[in-house]
Amino acid sequence: MIARLNARTWLAPSEGELLPVLMLTYPAPQFDEPSPDVVEATMRHVAASLGTVAAGPVVPEVGVRLTLRGPDALLWFTDTAYALKIAHPRWTRAVNVSDRALLAVGLDELSPVATAAEVDEYREAARAAERMHLGIARVGRPIRGAK
Repeated sequence: MIARLNARTWLAPSEGELLPVLMLTYPAPQFDEPSPDVVEATMRHVAASLGTVAAGPVVPEVGVRLTLRGPDALLWFTDTAYALKIAHPRWTRAVNVSDRALLAVGLDELSPVATAAEVDEYREAARAAERMHLGIARVGRPIRGAK
């Protein structure tokens, strides 16, 4: 499942600096249509494996989840030796500078070809409906048990 996640990156202004943001969503399938319950259960599992919680006034620290390797970042999940490779050099440079990133996990599917406006609409609707989970990830060595 990790390899199939949609990963979107951007830089958001935060307290006078740019905060790297990584949003993970369930990819809208091309041929079959999983039930919304299956999508939600899958993404709740992803959110839990990253330590993120429903968006609220306080965003928790979820510990070291990112490792930088050249122009790429690796996002590590709990209870697996696999990581999601994020190949966005500008975003990775920003993570290197800030030593952290905001992780956002949406509980609903979103097309991999969604426009920027559709992504913004998704983000706003997900937060308003409490269907977005957030956490602040740090950069460091892979979490225990990860390779």
